[in-house]
Amino acid sequence: MRGRSRFISDMAQMANGAASALGGLREEIDNIVKQRTERSLNARGLVTREEFDALRTRHDAVAARLAALESSLAEQASSPKKAAKKATKSTGTRARAAKKS
Repeated sequence: MRGRSRFISDMAQMANGAASALGGLREEIDNIVKQRTERSLNARGLVTREEFDALRTRHDAVAARLAALESSLAEQASSPKKAAKKATKSTGTRARAAKKS
């Protein structure tokens, strides 16, 4: 009986060792496939999803900043006209007031 339980114990250890070896082999194969896929994508000029999202975020931020600057420039371009009109009106009012005096 003692020999039989030892045999089962040895078989269990061997199976456990084989499972560990196969797990390591699986990880190694996964790494090789990932490296080759990444190398292939880089050779074609493609980017990862993370890189794409980062660039899209930066693009959106720059687009929003550009829109704000353009609206600011548009306001400044229309402001001198309004300021000139106000200045003409106030100067005209002062001139009339001076003539009445």
